[in-house]
Amino acid sequence: MRQLKIFCAVAEQGSFTAAANTVHTVQSNVTMRVKELEAELSQQLFIRQKSGVVLTSAGQTFLGYARRILQLTDESRSALQDTGTPTGLLRLGSMETTAAIRLPQVLTKYREKYPEVQLSLLTGTTAELIKAVESHRIDGAFVGGFHQNLALEQEEVFHEELVLVSSSDFDSLEVLIENMPQQTVLVFRTGCFYRSTLENWFYQVGLVPNQIMELGTLDGIISCVAAGMGVTLLPKAIAENYAMRHPIRHHALPSEFSKVATVFIRRSDTLATSALKVFIDLTQEQYRHAPTA
Repeated sequence: MRQLKIFCAVAEQGSFTAAANTVHTVQSNVTMRVKELEAELSQQLFIRQKSGVVLTSAGQTFLGYARRILQLTDESRSALQDTGTPTGLLRLGSMETTAAIRLPQVLTKYREKYPEVQLSLLTGTTAELIKAVESHRIDGAFVGGFHQNLALEQEEVFHEELVLVSSSDFDSLEVLIENMPQQTVLVFRTGCFYRSTLENWFYQVGLVPNQIMELGTLDGIISCVAAGMGVTLLPKAIAENYAMRHPIRHHALPSEFSKVATVFIRRSDTLATSALKVFIDLTQEQYRHAPTA
């Protein structure tokens, strides 16, 4: 198991030195363990370069199995130690918009009820979060929409209404559409569910925006929209919240583009710990009777 942990650390860090820091050992030990593993498997797992290491094709194949073995080991230990009282680490993921407007109340209630659980939250695009769940890096995540993926268990949590957001200079969608060739589309990086929805709407109505600019934060996108740089697509609840502090206006879109589900995903082949089960229950309870945003 120690060899597998070291192997995964090297693969993720791309360096023996960085991996040694991650697993709290010395570099010589990491090098020795990797050589032992390669000898046992009769396969070269890494290509050594001056700048670090990269996985060989055999190493890439083995990485998937190593992660699964480590996950099953952790899962078996959790199953034996799980007394029904939520404890331990709960690693969650979320789109940034969901983390900003939907999760604070849920996380606060969860923390108050189950202080023994150590929470962590990773934000990213829907595509990034799906990969993080698939690779066992997080236990579950809030993503946009349902996905054709048999490896995932998917449960709808709530609905969002998406709106086109512009500066306050545009008082109607019609005026905004007329000026769209001069507008920059401000979005999160590729893999964002809202971004792909906006691109589909542009294609449907035959619009070609001036250019697309990727930004890394919600605050950055809103600030640029408010300054008149361009437009974006966000949940109505987010737009209304920010409109109290920024000169922005939101515009309704047809229901086939505006009505979307936020879905909680987790791997279907892993054990749902008590900590995860009560989090899902608490989230469902929070939004079961809440009106659609």
